[in-house]
This record gives sequence, structure tokens and C-alpha cells, in this order.
Amino acid sequence: MILRWCYKKKHSSQRSCAFQLQYGIGLGVESLRQFCKEHVDRMHRPQYQNWDVVLSAGNTDAFSKVIPMLCNRGDTILVEEWTYPSAFEMIQPLGINHFPVRMDSEGMSAVALKDVLDNWGSTPDQANVAKPRVVYLIPTGQNPTGTTMSIQRRKDIMQVAQEHDLILIEDDPYYYLQFFVDQTSNGTAQGESKESGWMPTLLSMDTDGRVIRLDTFSKTLAPGCRVGYMTMNAQFCTIAQYHNEVTIQQPSGFSQAILAEMLISHWGQDGYIRYLTENIRTEYLNRSQHLQACFKKHVDSKFASFVEPSAGMFLWIKIHVDQHPRYGTVADSVLMLELFNKCLQSNVLMVPGWQFSARPKPKGANLSDLLNVWFDNEATHLRATFAHATFEQMDQAMTRFGNALQETFRQ
Repeated sequence: MILRWCYKKKHSSQRSCAFQLQYGIGLGVESLRQFCKEHVDRMHRPQYQNWDVVLSAGNTDAFSKVIPMLCNRGDTILVEEWTYPSAFEMIQPLGINHFPVRMDSEGMSAVALKDVLDNWGSTPDQANVAKPRVVYLIPTGQNPTGTTMSIQRRKDIMQVAQEHDLILIEDDPYYYLQFFVDQTSNGTAQGESKESGWMPTLLSMDTDGRVIRLDTFSKTLAPGCRVGYMTMNAQFCTIAQYHNEVTIQQPSGFSQAILAEMLISHWGQDGYIRYLTENIRTEYLNRSQHLQACFKKHVDSKFASFVEPSAGMFLWIKIHVDQHPRYGTVADSVLMLELFNKCLQSNVLMVPGWQFSARPKPKGANLSDLLNVWFDNEATHLRATFAHATFEQMDQAMTRFGNALQETFRQ
């Protein structure tokens, strides 16, 4: 069946599937790569000429290519104080360390970033450690907090990067899951998208090739397609291409063939952007609002709260451990573990907040022992997602969560 489809499509406007299923170079299938490059140019308009695009097998794969390109064993990268845990798991075996930078309601603080860099080496544990030159951040719909950087915050981060000669890894899988835009933007400032209603990216403000942007089709089309694209200066692209060729070769030919046929032959740039604007954005906004409504209906605000997310697919729930009758007599981590297990017993699963903490984990700790450990007293959060569950399931989950909270906090 697959081969018959391939040969029937060989007179399509795209190269035949039979061609796309052969070995290829690490850049990816050229037609799809060019579509991605045109999309980047249209949406982000990099402010310098010598940039290019390389396809990846999604953003986690892209991150695994970028870090070895930029870092040596013993180096330190700067990260948001709450961030994507797979990033830690990827860099640790490479002997690369991470250091948390304080966040606020707009994500990583530019003031805190500058303070860390200005004072690097002032503490005994930093005395013999090279000053970081790489920053990893998730600027839109941040995982796990749901925060989105304002235009001014992005400009401030870029200014710090230029002052300290940093490379910024802009991991932005949730970019097209924006619910609101910065109303101070008039659509004419340097670096803003030609398409109205989308937040300008760090890449769009980059004038000297220091931003490496990671995009993926996982959050807009299907996670299982495992295709994304890296945008960066051409020198970095060459290195990433060679890394692809000794690892994944390039993303799956089946996935690339299907995406190329759909995006280029059928949708085109206008159709894809219309789909992102009218379908994806609306779907996730509705899902977010529904989960928030369920939370407010079923969860006692005395025991838990959240900050309304502006993009993405997550609700970062703050547990008010100070309202527990045993607060102060045991560690906060003990109370959080009890609540987590009570949620599991009630058949509602959320990700424990400590998994996103950039603070050091205890040496020798078994990170897979979720039922018996809670490693961070400051991680008094749970992360819920509204990406996959039905509206009915969300309502049921928040009912169960509310009950679990009541049972835990009224001991």
C-alpha cells in the first residue's frame, strides 16, 4: 500500500515518496526544508543574512545536537529556575552543568540573568568554573509555568546576550499556542512578525547570529511525526547537518513525505498560517479556559491556585502548603508527596513540581521513585496539561483533584 501510494504520487508537485524514502543528507528533504525556511523568513524575519535551516527529529533531538556543538565537558549553561526536565537528563551524561536563573510572571528575568553573569566567579563554588556562554530558555508558553515573555523582556534578554556575548537557545515548541499578544506592539517595530497577532521572537531580534531557534511540528500537527527544524547562523547549520548524518541521518522519510505533500502541495504558507491562527490557537485557548473553569469550580482556592497561562498547554498549580494543619512540623516536601500520592489514589495524575526544578538533586537519589520521593522543598507545584484530555475528563480530573486536596488538608 505504501509503495503504491509512493508511485501514484511521483507526478505530484513534490518529489516522489520513493525518492524521499532513500538515504539523504543531514539537512533533510530539500522541499520541506525550503518550506520551513520560507516560513521562518515570513514569521520571524531574522535581522542578518547568513542564516539557514536544518531539519530535526523534534526539539529534543535538536537540543541534543546543539548542546555538544556549543559546550565542552565541565561547562555550565544557564536555564530558567523551572524548566523542561529532559534538558537536564541530556546534558548530565555529557558532563555539562546547569545553573538556575530566577523567573517571574514573564519567564526568565533579564535583571537576574545580568546579575548572575556580572557576578560570576564571586562565590567559592564558581571560582574555578568558566563563565557560562549559553542560555537555554522557553520564551512562549513556558514548560512548566505557562509564562510568556513580553516584547520588552525579549529585548532585555537580547541586550544582556550582546553585552556578555551569549548564545541563546530559543526552544519554542509552544509558539503557535499563543492565546494573547502584547498589546503594546503596533506591528511595525523592528523584528516583529509580518503576520499580525504573533509575539516577536528572539530570533526576529537577532542581528548577529547568536540565537539558535528550535521549532517543531509536534505541537501543531502530531507529536509522532517527529519532525522539527533548527534556525541558526549558517556555520552552526553546517555542524548540525554533519551531526545529523552520524546520528539520525535525517527525520523519517515517511514523515517528511507526508508533511511536504500536505504543507506544500495542499496548504502552502497561507494555508498553514491560517490553520495555526484559526485552528490551533483557538483549540488550545478553549481547552485552557475550560480547564481553568473546572479548577475554579471544583478546587478550593484556599488550598491551591494558578496564574492564568498566556500560551502553551500547561497549568502550573501552586499548592498552599502553609494551609496544611501540619505545616511547619514537617518539611513541605513531605506534604507535597502525601498530596501527590492521594491524587494517584484518586486516579488523577499531574507531574510533580520537583521534576522541573533546576536546583541540584541529592546525589545518588533515585529519580524514578516517584511514589516515595519529593526532592525539593521549594517545589510546591503540580503541572497539569489540557492538551489531550476531553472536556469531560478535565472536569472529572479537577473534581478528583479538589477532593484529594480536601482530604489531604483537613487531616
